Amino acid sequence: MNEYSYKNILKISVPLIFGGIAQTLINVTDSIFLGHVSVVALGACAISGLFYVTFFMLGLGFSIGTQIMVAKLDGEKNYSEVGKVIDHTVYFLAAFACIIFIFLFFFSDLLLAFFVQSKEVLIASIAYIKYRSFGIFCGFFILVVRAFFTGISQTKIVFYTTVISAGANVFLNYVLVFGNFGFPKMEIEGAALASSLSELLAAIFALVYTLNSAARIKYSVFKFINPKLEILKELFSLSAPLMLQVYISLCSWFAFFLIIEKIGSRELALSNLVRNVYMILMIPLMGFSSATNTIVSNLVGKEKKEFVFIVINRIIKLSVLFSLALVVINFFFVEYILSVFTNDKMLILQTIPSIYVVSGSMMVFSVVYIYLSAVSGSGFTKESLYIEIVTLIFYLFATWLAAIYLRLSIEWVWSVEYVYFLAMGIMSFVFLKIKYPSSQNV
Repeated sequence: MNEYSYKNILKISVPLIFGGIAQTLINVTDSIFLGHVSVVALGACAISGLFYVTFFMLGLGFSIGTQIMVAKLDGEKNYSEVGKVIDHTVYFLAAFACIIFIFLFFFSDLLLAFFVQSKEVLIASIAYIKYRSFGIFCGFFILVVRAFFTGISQTKIVFYTTVISAGANVFLNYVLVFGNFGFPKMEIEGAALASSLSELLAAIFALVYTLNSAARIKYSVFKFINPKLEILKELFSLSAPLMLQVYISLCSWFAFFLIIEKIGSRELALSNLVRNVYMILMIPLMGFSSATNTIVSNLVGKEKKEFVFIVINRIIKLSVLFSLALVVINFFFVEYILSVFTNDKMLILQTIPSIYVVSGSMMVFSVVYIYLSAVSGSGFTKESLYIEIVTLIFYLFATWLAAIYLRLSIEWVWSVEYVYFLAMGIMSFVFLKIKYPSSQNV
């Protein structure tokens, strides 16, 4: 088990974690700059940003399936098949990106108008989506590259690409949102354009990196053989439940913000601040979650299922430790952190109670999400989907009950996160106990 020691788990996870830092910066940078434009712009960023990410997550779900399959093939030492899987992922996601772009660019205004109550927020949200939709092509290509290298446990590329995109996004937001260096002042449209351009730069780097890597030769990547239906069917069979899982998960969060929007624009802006801090707290967990997918799938490929729970428990310990470090920092410096996103002192004070609520729920999340990732990493993607669906039913009902029916304060609305995580954790843990009854005894 030295191959899956704490040291080697960290070797896989740390680049993913640092990559998550940069990736999160892409998401929160828009909010940081727009928080200094207006409350409407900040709220619109929450709605339109989640709207875009909801569709982007469909591609992410497919790439997770690719990552799991690559890790399994790598564990079986079936290297030539890895390249075929990657090439077919490119075929699928390229076509899928075209479909999503057409929908986002031409029809998103119709859907947003149906849900968003505030006219000002609606106009700003549509303006954001028009520019942000162009990023779907480069974003999906980056997912393909990450799925390949993460699947073979070479995760440095995740760090490199996200640092490039995050750094570029900060600079471009500064230039385009406020109109610096002679550029026009574009405000919310500038934030969206900055994000799309930063992904273009990262995609170019990812392409050059892959073409010059030894792994491309070893695994026969980018040979672009003629598409084979049986490979696409196998890949889609594994990935489709994950696509649906991440999609409905993001849809539920989108629905959560739509419920908040019904309360008021200020509550929406407040919740966007909470979301941004929440995403920062999730950084270590997302890295360890991706590592869990790869390591568990690799164990299954090597037919070493008896070690699954030992590895899961090691990852959980590391996940809790890293998450706790961020929670403690957040607790002591919460006002300073929030001041980065907005200069509205009253809004900051009103946000702090909700921040404390999600900080506590984050510790629960750092455990239960590893269990769910182990379920999907084992190849049980349909079962992972079922767990997510049942969990989200409880989550959305609790949100509606707290926000609309009982009209509780916003921090109590955010407390429904505990319902979500506890339900997810119980079902995932029980499922793994049934599938690996002897693993924990090794």
